[in-house]
Amino acid sequence: MDLVDKINTLRKEQKISQLEISKAIGIVPSSVSDILNRKGRKFQAEHTPKLAKLFNVSVDYLLGNDDVATVKTVPLIGAASCGIPQEYDLNGYEPVPVSNELYREGMYAVRAEGDSMSPKINDGNLVYCVANEQIENGNIVHYMVNGESGIKKFKMNERGDIISLVPLNSDYDIIIISADDNTPFKMSKVVGAVDTDF
Repeated sequence: MDLVDKINTLRKEQKISQLEISKAIGIVPSSVSDILNRKGRKFQAEHTPKLAKLFNVSVDYLLGNDDVATVKTVPLIGAASCGIPQEYDLNGYEPVPVSNELYREGMYAVRAEGDSMSPKINDGNLVYCVANEQIENGNIVHYMVNGESGIKKFKMNERGDIISLVPLNSDYDIIIISADDNTPFKMSKVVGAVDTDF
């Protein structure tokens, strides 16, 4: 099956209209109809990730590099600051796709806001985190402190009583947390990030 066959099959299985496809990839419905009916037009390379997201399948599947159509989903629990820490509501969530290679048990996602972790993590990236993995110096973490949600590089001193949360962009300040503060603190290891602005 080529890309058009796969899209037509997925469209029927998931009851997705041509109008929904046109909105997802940003072209007019008549062009979608022409493509799906093989009237001379074709999907462009930039359409593939958007189509994969719409149909909840991997890009590899659409391109014929993978026989498995479905991908796993994890909860997108909210946003995380990559800049000045701020409070976010992390209670509601929506499912977002994650590749089978990256997926881990207990994984969740946050959307990055800001550029303190650039160039590794950029504004708008979907950041995948795992709460139950060991965190070591140099790992990037998603942290929650006093209701604030953010992403920084983790560093602990030799005595194990001071944590530094370090931005990659030197325009931002390092956040210091002392064990003496008794600050409520949670951390998860960041295991991947994807650009969601296709």
